[in-house]
Amino acid sequence: MKRIIIILAATLLLNACGHVREEVIQTYPNGNPLLVFLVKGDKKDPTRVGERMYYESGQLQFEKHFTGKPEVPTGTWNYYFDNGQLFATADFSKRHDFGSQWKFYNRNGGSYYDGKLDSVYVSDLGMFGTPSTVVFCSDNHKDVIQFYSNFTVRSTERLTDEVRNGRVFFYFPNGSPQVEANFKDGAEDGPYIVYRENGIPYYQGNYQQGQRVGIWEFYDEEGNLSRTIDYNAQ
Repeated sequence: MKRIIIILAATLLLNACGHVREEVIQTYPNGNPLLVFLVKGDKKDPTRVGERMYYESGQLQFEKHFTGKPEVPTGTWNYYFDNGQLFATADFSKRHDFGSQWKFYNRNGGSYYDGKLDSVYVSDLGMFGTPSTVVFCSDNHKDVIQFYSNFTVRSTERLTDEVRNGRVFFYFPNGSPQVEANFKDGAEDGPYIVYRENGIPYYQGNYQQGQRVGIWEFYDEEGNLSRTIDYNAQ
């Protein structure tokens, strides 16, 4: 009888160690979980085998997987928009620092990039392991898109032979434009405008080969022209 009890106790302990459980690490003010670790093993020395982050609404934002100790990324990682639509997926089983076989989708489920692609990769991950800098490669140019942690666009630019060329855009977290610029051979060249977060212009003018030229206009918080500077006269 004693032997049976010992075997049962050992079986229960083994099952407990192998069982994956959730540990809420951070919550939102409304009580909903923000960050949840998936762990198994002894409670005194657990192993993290997964991680989930949520939007304040309760919608899953991303899910990651880990194996062993140290906790090494593995498996497929998925990222979601706040409407539940899949934003990106990547393979982390090959020990690549930034994952591989990335696929990106728009909020409606379609392909994120409409043009012909040779390859796509992530060159930087954000604080929580979300894709923050994504490079879409086609022919001799690269379209580089940076994202905020909620997957709204932070900036877009085109590199030709690794040099900035064409329009460059920066955005506020709410999606409104922050900066619109034009580059030629790596230097500002053409119209340049900066906005406030509420969409009202802050100032605008023109660049030529990286230098401000002509009349630049500056606006107050109501959008009224407050002053001008003629850079050709300086």
